[in-house]
Amino acid sequence: MNDERMALRTTGDGSLDDVVVRQVSMFRAEMLDTDRLWLCCYLPGTGAEHDRVAFDVSLRDGALAFAVVEMPTGSITLES
Repeated sequence: MNDERMALRTTGDGSLDDVVVRQVSMFRAEMLDTDRLWLCCYLPGTGAEHDRVAFDVSLRDGALAFAVVEMPTGSITLES
């Protein structure tokens, strides 16, 4: 296995469609509304307290839309 901590892959139009987050110390999910879900992966050992990556999943035009709403501030390795 390679040592990239996170991969955020998009489609041709720039929409987020594939996410890989390794070595998560905690995962949280919370329904913010009937059509909106917040997902969060807390990352250990990044050098910043409570460092995390958070996503917003919402229903738009009958399809799920997936977006990054918070990026880690610590040092992480992204897939190239």
